[in-house]
Amino acid sequence: MDASDFVGTYKGKGHEQVDKNGKVTHLRDPDSERPARIVYTKEGLVIVVSTPPDRKRLAAKHINSASDADLAEAARGVVAYAGRYEVKGDKVYHHIDVSFFPNWVGGANVRNFEFKGKLLILTTQPDEDGAVERIYWERIDKA
Repeated sequence: MDASDFVGTYKGKGHEQVDKNGKVTHLRDPDSERPARIVYTKEGLVIVVSTPPDRKRLAAKHINSASDADLAEAARGVVAYAGRYEVKGDKVYHHIDVSFFPNWVGGANVRNFEFKGKLLILTTQPDEDGAVERIYWERIDKA
């Protein structure tokens, strides 16, 4: 398996947390679609944008006229970053060049990966409590 196997556009199809004892908590229903996309290009770029499904529309007609409070609420739960990616063994490394969360810039999100047909499953590295998150992505044929 190499980087070329990732090339394509995927939509979010679920998100769960697995604790160190194997207990699964569904953070997003695997049978529902989340307003999320991940794109892997043949040039080696990864782009991720994910928003909560229940975000409220703002009263402002333009982003520049929205209040700070509205913008902060709209940003809650948003994940957005881009950079280059590389595959090493059973891991994909997202080297982050630009991110909504500035602390990620210059770092890497490392994910174990598994392909099941059109489904790409990315699993985070264990946190300090031994828990991981599994994020499900379904390859789409047309964007």
